[in-house]
Amino acid sequence: MAAKSITTQPSNSLPLSQPGIRTLPDSDTAFVIISFVVFWTIAAFIYACIPKQKQHFSSFKLPPKTLCRRCRYFSDNHYLKCALHPATALTEKAVDCRDYCPNSKTKSVE
Repeated sequence: MAAKSITTQPSNSLPLSQPGIRTLPDSDTAFVIISFVVFWTIAAFIYACIPKQKQHFSSFKLPPKTLCRRCRYFSDNHYLKCALHPATALTEKAVDCRDYCPNSKTKSVE
């Protein structure tokens, strides 16, 4: 009896009779990876910047035109801005304050 030699291939390789899968050259692979990184960097930048711009413009309000800063009872103190009406100082409710008394130390700005 003659011994037969059997050649086996690993299960993850293609048989010799079938053409192999064409792979990308190294330069094309690098181009694909760099393009992917650039695309996601631009996308992340746009995502981070656009909502902040919208939020900035929508929350911007002009300060109310009050005379509080020129009033005798106004103090530029964070805890107590006005001695008579601390809750309404520098708000829209303070536009027509009945207790307004001009401070003699400040110059009137017209």
